[in-house]
Amino acid sequence: MKKIFILTIMFCLLIFQSNLLANEKVENYKYLEGLIFGYSSVNKFTSTSMLIQEEGRIVGGLKSYKKAILLSGLVPGAGEIYNGSFIRGFVFIGIEALGWSSYFINNKNGRNIEDEFHGFADTHWSEEKYLNILENYKLEHGREPTNLTHGLPEEKTQQYYEMIGKYDQFACGWEDCDEWDGYSEKRFYYEDKRYQSNKYLKKAITATSIIFINRIISLVDTIWGVKSYNDRVKNKNIINLIPVEYNDEIIPSISFRLKW
Repeated sequence: MKKIFILTIMFCLLIFQSNLLANEKVENYKYLEGLIFGYSSVNKFTSTSMLIQEEGRIVGGLKSYKKAILLSGLVPGAGEIYNGSFIRGFVFIGIEALGWSSYFINNKNGRNIEDEFHGFADTHWSEEKYLNILENYKLEHGREPTNLTHGLPEEKTQQYYEMIGKYDQFACGWEDCDEWDGYSEKRFYYEDKRYQSNKYLKKAITATSIIFINRIISLVDTIWGVKSYNDRVKNKNIINLIPVEYNDEIIPSISFRLKW
């Protein structure tokens, strides 16, 4: 989970530092389906006694890359909804919701079974019994067993609970086994529980991978959606209402831009 969170943050920072966002315009104009209202105080020139303010940058009414990416970063699909792509937005939201549901359900099931088989091992497996049988084997055969390949950790860590079920040398520690290399039903019951727990925990990890991939795809789709939307708006015919300063008064004037 921590790795996925860190990767998501790094990806968002990379996007915010990209040239795409650096080129986003944040000045004075407002698009209203082909109509712009506003003015710019940049680039003025005087003609006779009239000061005309030239057309400035166009942003209002265009979609903001930063806002779209922020929304998508918070909730995958929100960026698509901001762009007007409601179906795709709800698809990404649905995948996100299913991913987190799968993670929490499988992680909970895996941890519950893990607690169960830990308790089972604490009750039915004894390190003291294992060591006693090991010593008896050495005395009887004058040597160590050939399959004596692992040593138990001092504390009951994840490795400890794995080893007492996984390796044959620890079979005699189970209460229903009284000889080295003996058979234990409790050991195989324990291993089945451990397998079930690992299966659920792997599903939880898979769910986090799906969540991460869903977020990356949503971010890319959001950026592309903003670009597509803004390109469509910019290509429309535009009527621009700009102010003209004349004799200390502001007089509205209109400019047209026609594309075909």
